[in-house]
Amino acid sequence: MLRIRNRSGAGQESAESSGEKASPSKKGKEERDGVFYGWYIVIAGSISQAYTSGTFWQGFGAFFDPIIDQFGWSRAVTAGAMSLQRTESGAISPFVGWFVDKFGPRNVMLAGTVTTALGFILLSRIQELWQFYAAFLVLTIGLSFGTFLIVTTAVANWFVEKRSKALSYTMAGSGIGGVLVPVVIWIIAATDWRTGLVMVGIGCLFVGVPVSFVMKSRPEDYGMLPDGADPSEVESEQTQSESATPRRSALSREVTMTTRQALRSRVFWQLAIAMGVSGMVMSASIHQIPAIASFGISRNIAGFAILGVSIFSVVGRLGSGYLGDLMDKRQVIAIALLFQFVGTIVFAFSSEIWHLVIFVITWGFGFGASIPVRFALIADLFGRRHYGSIMGTLMTTSAVFGVIAPVLVGWIFDVRGNYREPFVLMAFTILIAIPMILTLGRARGRG
Repeated sequence: MLRIRNRSGAGQESAESSGEKASPSKKGKEERDGVFYGWYIVIAGSISQAYTSGTFWQGFGAFFDPIIDQFGWSRAVTAGAMSLQRTESGAISPFVGWFVDKFGPRNVMLAGTVTTALGFILLSRIQELWQFYAAFLVLTIGLSFGTFLIVTTAVANWFVEKRSKALSYTMAGSGIGGVLVPVVIWIIAATDWRTGLVMVGIGCLFVGVPVSFVMKSRPEDYGMLPDGADPSEVESEQTQSESATPRRSALSREVTMTTRQALRSRVFWQLAIAMGVSGMVMSASIHQIPAIASFGISRNIAGFAILGVSIFSVVGRLGSGYLGDLMDKRQVIAIALLFQFVGTIVFAFSSEIWHLVIFVITWGFGFGASIPVRFALIADLFGRRHYGSIMGTLMTTSAVFGVIAPVLVGWIFDVRGNYREPFVLMAFTILIAIPMILTLGRARGRG
């Protein structure tokens, strides 16, 4: 049974395993010796993100051409499964947030991990288009309940002052996961796409199950405070001025909004649209490997290009995490989006390897930098208490744009015969989001 130790060395049972919540403060300090437990959640979440990103978010494009080659489906129809994934994920996300808030991240993530593995294995057995879509539906449910939303909710609940940094370390895993993309391409070439999907599904269990047991809800449930603050010290400092107690001040300034209150605010809808529009190009990334191949560059180089994107995205994630705790998060996001715009334009007109180098640097950095600060901003605007539900609802409303992008890019390719035009279109959707982010106001909730 997992125990969290206090300064006296006594073990405190996990609230999730014992069914009881620890007292916020008991005769002495409840801060543990050594590393704050929230950082273990960050490490575990980063591992989960690395595997999911390398095998699905960035890596699934490696399965795209082999599946099309075998079944002869159009790119628009095949990419429609990704749109289905976005649609179902958007519809499911508010429920995922509710389940996390209600039952804690561990149990939800365990169920999601098993379902994700099942989805990959079912996908390896398909013979008909309807089976392809059905397997993607199972995979979508698993990914929604077992990966990104669970991890970000847990991390956001364990940090306040260091939230951007913690989320950047977590999201850095997604970039590191890019090293798996060339591996996935090699497995497909050495065996076949069906074997590759089975191996990915089995790997999901080996990675996801241990990670699930590390996930915990809120530090207050275990006699702690976000960022590793000592509850007894904070209580003794409540009578002091805010300037003398910066950590307490940060906690006291937290906004607390319910999902209903968030839905009634202009800030929620402005952020949802901005996230949706800027996320279109990310949704279309399933076409990146096929697009590079259509530009006359080999699939192996395409795999290494995606790996390069991952490396630079790690730099962007870590850099934005540091800056996000020091400066206006809206400005950090806007700069990241500008890098994405430049990278997408360069990608659309690539014909030489050095073009891809520019794309890798600019797109990778911008893509990585936009992610952790974006989700830290959500917690700043709406608070931690209902973070899972609110973020899930935000993902639902912005998912409409993510649904459109993969099919639209595939359809334009089917009609026009090239990937350049659709990616130019994707680039300009990014520009729409920049002023919306910069003019984002504050949400009004209980402080």
